[in-house]
Amino acid sequence: MNRKHHLLLLVLTILAAVSVEAQVRFRVATGISTDWITNNNPAVFRIAGGEDTSSATNTFGGAFDGAQMGWGFRAYADLDKQKKFRIPLGVDFYSFKGSQSIKGESFTYRVTHQNTLWTGLTGFEWSFVEFPWAFARAYLGVEARVLSVGENTITRSGVVIIEGEPITQGDEFNGKPSALRLGGLVRLGLEGEIYYPVFVNTSIGWGAMNLIGRDERPTSEGGRGELLTPVSLNESGESIVYHMSFTFMVQVRL
Repeated sequence: MNRKHHLLLLVLTILAAVSVEAQVRFRVATGISTDWITNNNPAVFRIAGGEDTSSATNTFGGAFDGAQMGWGFRAYADLDKQKKFRIPLGVDFYSFKGSQSIKGESFTYRVTHQNTLWTGLTGFEWSFVEFPWAFARAYLGVEARVLSVGENTITRSGVVIIEGEPITQGDEFNGKPSALRLGGLVRLGLEGEIYYPVFVNTSIGWGAMNLIGRDERPTSEGGRGELLTPVSLNESGESIVYHMSFTFMVQVRL
């Protein structure tokens, strides 16, 4: 290949790079991101099912029933001029918290279970319909999500009657070590312009937290147990946690 061919190849490469750069547009978004466990997983059960919490067959639920609040950040790369295809890259932070009062003949306790979850995500989104009159569009997306579950905290406070005298007690401890899991999610969203370049981006998604990386050993064999329960006691292998994600974010096109 002579010098002219080298020069032509260089020019074509530069033009291709400029063309790609001209088509790619970026946007960022941040706002509320909530998470809700949707299946019959022990993570949503009561922390203790009855007065006897010392039974050899008793297991403990996570008390994470209902929506758990969090915050999210997204960066998007539009892949075409029509803005129909884009790649999201984001982080979600959730603070899971559940509590329960436990009462017996000689004691009253309030137990709180807390955990911090971080999720990193990437995927692909497709805008399948546009509403020009409302400056809005609907989109579908798929996401691969890496979940980091922090070391959980159990806080217990209450009153115990000993020889007729009420004694106040309280303690705090960590029940399970941290864990890393890989999951996936499908998402349906709506994006609408407020005042260019500011948009509102709201969406709902459904998927699984722990498709890959589960510890399926029972706790009797050294397993960690369920992903989001407080302690590793009398549990079988880790089951899949299905969940729903809702976001409401303010988005800016760069």
